Amino acid sequence: MTDTENAGRPLEGTVALVTGGASGIGRATARAFAAAGAAVAVLDRDAEGAKHVADELAGAGAMPVVCDLGQLDTIAGAVDSVLDRLGRVDSLVNCAGITGQSGTLLDFDLDDWRAVYAVNLEAPLQLMRLVGRHMVERGAGGRIVNVSSSSAFRAVQSQLAYGSSKAAPVQLTRIAAAELGPHGINVNAVAPGLTRSAITESRFDEATLTRLVTEGPLANLLGRISDAEDVAATILFLCLPASRQITGQTIHTSGGAVV
Repeated sequence: MTDTENAGRPLEGTVALVTGGASGIGRATARAFAAAGAAVAVLDRDAEGAKHVADELAGAGAMPVVCDLGQLDTIAGAVDSVLDRLGRVDSLVNCAGITGQSGTLLDFDLDDWRAVYAVNLEAPLQLMRLVGRHMVERGAGGRIVNVSSSSAFRAVQSQLAYGSSKAAPVQLTRIAAAELGPHGINVNAVAPGLTRSAITESRFDEATLTRLVTEGPLANLLGRISDAEDVAATILFLCLPASRQITGQTIHTSGGAVV
């Protein structure tokens, strides 16, 4: 392989574990890592979707991992399956998340709150513990990226569970960066704003999406909705050699929704 080809595949020989990899930002991230040369473990509760993405990336050595992150006792087995098949994890991307039901402080549903926190906070924490231990034992460093949200930094009504569950990983990222830094492990977060996906496009027509990013609490300075690939590009960068001096940070990929 020539130097030029190597430059185009900077993660050749590495392994990335991407949660929520069957759709949206997770799928775009899995594709970005595969294009950079990494073998990708595509973790999702959607078995058919995970298999579809893994099959699409089969040339890069991808594998599907079926796991419902709301069932916390299944996570260790999922990580073991990746290590058994791919041998290592160099990059962990905690991308999976759920919004839950809309609810205000006075009327939210406690069961829904617990479900949102299980997927958005407790599952990433468990994955960071398991994969972090593996990275420390290997002694070769690693990268961890947690996907937060602009909702973690703004007071958006009726997003009590979602907004607070996405705020907690920001501090978790800082603490993990401090603890894992001596082992050569970088830990960062990204905070997307309104991002085009199957979910947003099923809920809003194009005119409404345009209005949401230009007016009201979800508006951003650029006046445009993000594509999943915009966020995936930042996640990938945080796992490249060029970002080796970045850790403990939250990068906003929201078009200036939070400044």
